[in-house]
Amino acid sequence: MSPDTPPSDPFKSLLELTATDLSAEERIRKAIDVGQEHLGVDNGVLSYTGDGRYEVVETNIQSGPYAQGGVVDLDGTWCRHVVESSETVGFADARDSEYRDDDALGITGLHCYVGAVIDIDGETYGTLCFSDEEPRDDPITDAERDFVSVLAEWVGSELERQKHYAELREQNERLDEFAGIVAHDLRNPLSGAIGFTELAQEHVGGQAADFLDRVQGALGRMESMIAECLMLAKEGTDVGERTQVDLDGVVRDAWDTVRTRNATLSVEVAAGTTVLADEARLRRLFENLFRNCVEHGGPDVAVTVTGDAHGFAVSDDGPGLPADVEHALTAADTENIKSFGLGLLVVQRVISGHGWDLAVDTGDEGTRFAVSDVNAAEPVHEALAGD
Repeated sequence: MSPDTPPSDPFKSLLELTATDLSAEERIRKAIDVGQEHLGVDNGVLSYTGDGRYEVVETNIQSGPYAQGGVVDLDGTWCRHVVESSETVGFADARDSEYRDDDALGITGLHCYVGAVIDIDGETYGTLCFSDEEPRDDPITDAERDFVSVLAEWVGSELERQKHYAELREQNERLDEFAGIVAHDLRNPLSGAIGFTELAQEHVGGQAADFLDRVQGALGRMESMIAECLMLAKEGTDVGERTQVDLDGVVRDAWDTVRTRNATLSVEVAAGTTVLADEARLRRLFENLFRNCVEHGGPDVAVTVTGDAHGFAVSDDGPGLPADVEHALTAADTENIKSFGLGLLVVQRVISGHGWDLAVDTGDEGTRFAVSDVNAAEPVHEALAGD
């Protein structure tokens, strides 16, 4: 660096680093390079220090015991002081510090050292350190210690994010496995039971036929519950890519898939009205709202769907919902919603996953589910658009 070249701002380098399109591993390696360059030392190491060992996770060192993947005894490293104290430790020359007689000087051969602890989820993961075999002429300043501490926190947040992503992937794999079991091991025998019940209904009459009708209804409800469980298990709550969905069309498609008995549907939606949504989930929302209308409003309930570019509503002329159900839906109280059936939970999940607002108005003259802000831009999209 020439005398006329101003020193680089390491914190600005970190901000630039977070904005680059790099993998987590590449970002951590870049952070090590930033620290090494700023401190003017040869070595940068990210370590894992669990179980009394010192394992090199990432480094710029190419060979020797401290190259990537190397494992040494923690007690023979300078980093043991960082782990024991949870404080940032630094010195320009070990011989001129309180560590002049420390075994680590002879074992590592490192005279200059700065290291900070890395915590993940409140527990010590390891250290981020920078070192050199040669002493540094200038002392390690408080600002440089603070810089390494901030850098360690940044690296810790990256590692924590990786850990959470890994846990989420593992959880999703278990959910996929569960969904496969439900789809195969429960649906197959259920389909057989529905088929044989239908055959039996063709050969009996009277009270036996009434009993079989109830069995068929119960089996149909089980089939719906399995479908709802699969949706919750496989798709979660967050909605990714959305498209403009024709509101009138998705409403009528949903109505055709629900056993509506003698219920009637009126659709009061202007032609061409669309909703920015995941079409499959939006259809399931209407299916479950219609099913709820029929179950709570009776077989002859009248259902009305209204909507425009700002939102939509599903209304019925049934007896209304219990007060605790209305409160749970309005407050998005998931635990209580579960106790009222999976259908309403699906409704709540689809609405919250899209970031929409739900209002429930219920009384003796019927119930109205109103969903608003359906085409509002997501805050993150607004922020990106403003960049």
